[in-house]
Amino acid sequence: MSGDMGGAARDLARTVAAAVAHEPVALTVKNQSALSAADTAEIRRVFESELKTAGQPAAEVRIAISENLTQFLLVAEIHRQGDRQVLLESWPRTPAPSAAAPQDKPARVTLEKKLVWEQDRPILDVAQSGDAMLVLDATRVLLVRGAERQSAPIPATHPWPRDIRGRLSVSDSAFTAYLPGAICRGTAQPQLSLVCRDSPDPWLLAPGAIALFAPDRNLFPGHIDVEPGGARDLPPFYSAAPAGDAWIFAAADGRAHVYTHSWESAGAIDQWGSDIAAIQTPCGARILATRPTGHTEPDAIRTYDLGVPEGNGGAPRPAGPAIEFSGPITALWSAGNSATAVSRDLQTGRYAAFILAPTCGS
Repeated sequence: MSGDMGGAARDLARTVAAAVAHEPVALTVKNQSALSAADTAEIRRVFESELKTAGQPAAEVRIAISENLTQFLLVAEIHRQGDRQVLLESWPRTPAPSAAAPQDKPARVTLEKKLVWEQDRPILDVAQSGDAMLVLDATRVLLVRGAERQSAPIPATHPWPRDIRGRLSVSDSAFTAYLPGAICRGTAQPQLSLVCRDSPDPWLLAPGAIALFAPDRNLFPGHIDVEPGGARDLPPFYSAAPAGDAWIFAAADGRAHVYTHSWESAGAIDQWGSDIAAIQTPCGARILATRPTGHTEPDAIRTYDLGVPEGNGGAPRPAGPAIEFSGPITALWSAGNSATAVSRDLQTGRYAAFILAPTCGS
């Protein structure tokens, strides 16, 4: 266990202990990252050494270990007497070296496209929750487990935008659905349940990054809060992706703007569409981007290297072949080691959700 990871675990454990007034807790630890089982066990040991786990629990503490392209995240969710508190610590990750290709020629990344759901209503997002899949649209959250189907309605308390957007975030059996001007929280076990409320709360962009969403404009107006780094105000954008220690934003001006770790502008990309996402592949981090097509044209998604090589005219370098779709891409969300893409078929008008899984080669 590295010093950075140990320090983050100890700091968060002590903060949690203070938050529960050093009373007994029921502790669970869930690893949703690439950390080993040994590291996960060591993190649990650190929390058990700082928290009281014997006796009648006065609170429930859920520890989730996750990651993005630049850091690992420890998220503590405290449930006590009907209140919920979330605390967070992070430490930088060490990029895994690629043995498949030399440094001056990054490994080729191929995306496998797997259809997971299809329906007439626009699909906003899909996500895996244990052995079940959750499907989000403007009217419901649908749980699919083999042949089993459960549905929880989403109340329409205000008019939705024409091209509504939404996102799912899953932690164990609990999940959050982000919608324009509303947030729904629910659980997939033992039965599907859902509670929704009108809310201006920010959406989750990536682990450790949240951003306000403007329901009337159906985009992010530019206020983003990143851990570490704090809050920033940027031009309005449709989607965003961490790129190493930098960020890329598909802005409302039709260009993808690159910002360094110190939030200085590092140029813009003209060849991408409005949907981008980060993905962690077996040969390192990459960026997924759509083409700058219209709503009546077939689209494609391609993988790109994070860096822009000199002499390439400022254009990002493709990391592999594009995968074609039968219509426009209506949603593209990162899922860590994979991504979720939704497309509307121009012939049938139906919406299809796909899981994009990367493989590496020379």
